[in-house]
Amino acid sequence: MEFPDRFDAAAQALPAALGQAADAAAQKLSERGYEVRFGLTAELADQIAAMAREPSIREFCPKDCGQRFADRAATEDWLKKGRAVFVMVDKQDGSLAGYGWAGPGSSSHAPGGHNTFAIRIGEAGQGKGLAAPFSWLIIAATAVMFGAKDFWLETWASNGGAVHIYHKIGFVTVDEQADSRPTTKQTEAIADTRVYMTLDNGLLPKPL
Repeated sequence: MEFPDRFDAAAQALPAALGQAADAAAQKLSERGYEVRFGLTAELADQIAAMAREPSIREFCPKDCGQRFADRAATEDWLKKGRAVFVMVDKQDGSLAGYGWAGPGSSSHAPGGHNTFAIRIGEAGQGKGLAAPFSWLIIAATAVMFGAKDFWLETWASNGGAVHIYHKIGFVTVDEQADSRPTTKQTEAIADTRVYMTLDNGLLPKPL
């Protein structure tokens, strides 16, 4: 399959053949009352735009509300890069609990990385053990559906919870770069460190 580059008509259930680790991840989420769907509709883009404005997401990912998901037009333009978008929703009422994506992209700080990966958990879903299984489902589904490998990501060292989750699911740090970032807590940027990680292809399920 080619990576999507436009809005989908509807979000769909994930394929069944994602491997044992993905099955376990899906079961964990189901036990907590959540499921993961693939595809980004215009309506889901509106919900993501609202979630992206939550303080905890704005703090470390200001580009989500300022650029990527600022509005439908911005999201539609961002999708042209080719992005597999996944949403985690409450099984009872369908409300959005988190979102994430993977797709082509590279960085000189992550040698050999060809597919970027990102995840966000809404404030209502934080602290419930959702991030690790959701992350793995995104990666496994992208590997199986699109034959993607060589995953990498970028995060901030001060975002300790995210760093812990990424290491937990198998990412390893390959580079760090001192930098400054904007913050919602004060008007001036603060000193921080960009952290770059890659994932061993041996952990990935086989493509369909």
